[in-house]
Order: sequence, then C-alpha cells, then structure tokens
Amino acid sequence: MTKLSICIPVEPGASDPAELVGLLLRDSTADIEVVVARAGDLSLETVAGLAATDSRLKIIDAEAGISRQLLWRRAVSATTGDWVTLVNSGDMIEPELVTMVGFLEHTSPAIDALAWNVFQIDRHAEPGKASSIAVPAGYQIDTFEKASMLKSFFYWENSLNVPKMPFGLYHAAIRRSLINTLLQLPEPSDWATSVPQYEWAAKVLLFSEELAFCSRPMSAAATTSYVAERVGQPWNFPFHGGIGLTGAIADVQFHVLRELGTPWSGGGEAFVRALVIDCMMETTREAFRAKGNAYFAGLQLFEDGHLAPLFKPEFIEARPRDNRRGLHDSAVLVDRFIGGARTAPEFYNVVKSMMAPVGLICGGVTGSA
Repeated sequence: MTKLSICIPVEPGASDPAELVGLLLRDSTADIEVVVARAGDLSLETVAGLAATDSRLKIIDAEAGISRQLLWRRAVSATTGDWVTLVNSGDMIEPELVTMVGFLEHTSPAIDALAWNVFQIDRHAEPGKASSIAVPAGYQIDTFEKASMLKSFFYWENSLNVPKMPFGLYHAAIRRSLINTLLQLPEPSDWATSVPQYEWAAKVLLFSEELAFCSRPMSAAATTSYVAERVGQPWNFPFHGGIGLTGAIADVQFHVLRELGTPWSGGGEAFVRALVIDCMMETTREAFRAKGNAYFAGLQLFEDGHLAPLFKPEFIEARPRDNRRGLHDSAVLVDRFIGGARTAPEFYNVVKSMMAPVGLICGGVTGSA
C-alpha cells in the first residue's frame, strides 16, 4: 500500500494544480499518491499529461456543480495510502511528509492524526503592504492531549475568530484506520457547508485516538478572505456561514454533533469573543455593522439571549502591520515576498532552506502538550 495520499480538489476558478503536482512527483522514488479531483469539465492538460507518465497520479472526475463538501469526500474515497492529507491547488505541502508519517508509524503506532504549523500566504498581498511571516525556529514533534483540543475546538478556548485546533484533513494528515472510520459515517443529506475543513476537523477530533503536532511548518496555504455564503437548508440554529466565518464554523459544529445525537453547547463567553473578533476583522464600517447586527440577532435567539449583552465589538479604522524582521521569541520573521516569492509554493521553497530537514526531525516524539 502507498504510504501517503495527497488529495487536491479542483473547483471552477481554482488555480491550475500543475505546479504543485509537479513538485510532489519530482522524486520518482517517493512513496506517495496524488489524487486530483476535478469538478465539472475542467481542462487540466498538463496534469493529464503527467498522469499518463506517472502511475502515482490519479485524476478523479466529478459532476459539474458538485458541492465542495462532496468533492472532498470523493477525493478521499479514491485514496489508497496509509495516511491521507488534502490541500488546495494553489497551496504547497512538504513532499517529505511521507518520511514523517512513516517515522510516526514505527515510533508512535497509536497516533492517527498529525498536524503542523502552516504558513498562511495571502494570494492578494502586495509588496510593501503585507505583514511579516513567522518561520518557527522549533521543529520538535509533540503529542497533544485530546481533551484540551476538544475544549479548544468545541468550546472556543483561547480562540480568535476560528478555534485554535490544527487537526483535521486540510493541511494535516490522517491515518488510514481513522479515514475508514470517518468514511463509514453517513454522508450528510440534510445540511451542507462551504467550509468542509471544519467538518473534517470536528470528526477527526471526535474519533481520533492520539494526536501529534510538528512545530516545523510542513505546508503553505494560499489564503483569501472568507466570502460569506449560506448553503444548504436552514435549520433552527441562529449562526451560519451567511454571516461570517465564525458563524460557519459554529454551524458545522452544531450539525456534526447533531448527527451524533449530541447537543451543541459551545455558546459561552469564549464563543462570543470569537464572534466579536470576526466582526472586528471587517475593514469597512458597513460590513462591520451588518455582520455585528446579524451576530447580535443570533445571540438574542440563542438560549434565551443571555449572551447577547456580552457582544460589544468595536470597529478598528486602521490596522498596524507587523513589519519586524529577524528572530523574535521562537520564530524568525521574514518578508512575505522573500526571495521574490509570489505564490505559496514559491514562498515555501524559499524558506525551506531555513528550516530543519525532515530527516533530522524524525529522531523521536517528545513530551505532551
């Protein structure tokens, strides 16, 4: 069986995955499988040419108009690897991840979910107008307590507008045994989401056995601002993706727990703080006011409205950029466009020389966080 499967879903309007696929398949001896799942009649001539010459590349066709949620599931269902991860076509992931998951199998056989630091590369950033990117100096692999991650995700402990919980399928890796368990769960038929990464995160966290985290970044995500979108049938739940990202995540949490017969109980003060932060990330007063009013209305409808008085966002006119450089605390701050890097793969390949080699890292799993 292949050691690592890397899924790349491609929707209309997405970046051509040819650059990423070519980088992943550069080493002809790497024990990996790349599954490109394309929605509709997308012409991926370069990728198709690579598939004709490299059996490790598989192209899966899906019908036009398929939801992102279902496209991801189709991609994962087509994999055969011992470990599975998923990134978007404009992202970058470390090809030597295959070495790390193989190492974990031998040293920590109970671990079935691996996460790592991820570089967030804004696709629309402009030179001179982007904040610094932090390159962590550490490279250890630690085990994480599942209980603390459950609190971080479902109870929003120490979160910003999204939970601080890195485990899942998107820019993280899941062992085959856990993949099989999750694929056996019924496919959602009465709800949908535009952010399936949080659906996978919720289910991975709930059904995993042991979690491991690598401080060294192993991938770079090409990011864009969240576009508010409400998908699927409305339920009697006041938060959803049509308001903002925090609402979309809460909606995912509600439905995943509902499918398991468990009520959603994450609406505490930490959740209200996440809603406040989500509002404060808006850059115009009009958008700030609209989102704030919608979240406030949702809080009034939720649990007799007792949390609504805690919701007091403030609009920030101008946000200072962090333009520092060099070593600060446990990270090296560098220019977003270091070495002329424009894309996420270019940025990752430049800073890779600054990070510990994966072969050096794989010398032992330490500690417990």
